[in-house]
Order: sequence, then C-alpha cells, then structure tokens
Amino acid sequence: MEVGVNGTVQSFREKAKDDSKWINGGFFVLKPEVFNYLQGDMNDIMWEDSPLESIAKDNQLVAYQHLGFWKCMDALRDKIELENLWKNKNAKWKVW
Repeated sequence: MEVGVNGTVQSFREKAKDDSKWINGGFFVLKPEVFNYLQGDMNDIMWEDSPLESIAKDNQLVAYQHLGFWKCMDALRDKIELENLWKNKNAKWKVW
C-alpha cells in the first residue's frame, strides 16, 4: 500500500514485491457502503483484488500504520519462529 500523510491509502496492490511499501495486515472496520463494491458472485471475487483496489481508488480506504513488531503466522515455519522467539526471551510483542 502507498499511504498518504493522513492515512488515506493512495494505492493498493495485493502481494506486491516491494519492501518499501506498507502491507495489509488483514484487519478491517467497514461501513455498510462497502457492499457497493461487492457485486456479483462473491465466490469468484477475492477481497484483496478488485474490491480493495476500487475502494482505495475512490479514496475510501484509510490505514492504521502500526510501527511496532508484526509477524504473520500463516505456516508452521512461522509458528516455530515465533515460539523460538518466546522461548529465547526475545518476544518483541511481550509488553508485560
């Protein structure tokens, strides 16, 4: 994502190969107007493609830019990595 000063997403592209861009962490707060972007058979539409790209194009997508630690846990290797950080007392997310 390219995010403007006020948090408005200026452009959105899923799975872009550019480390200088912000990523979509997958948490959304939506208004009912989002359904204007969800037309047709939703089994054939991926949220991160046409809907989010269109919402961003219409300046209706705002991002919260989290500056702290973030790591996905989509695969077993991610789980193992996070567990190792915890076991080695290097859990950057632990605040207590």
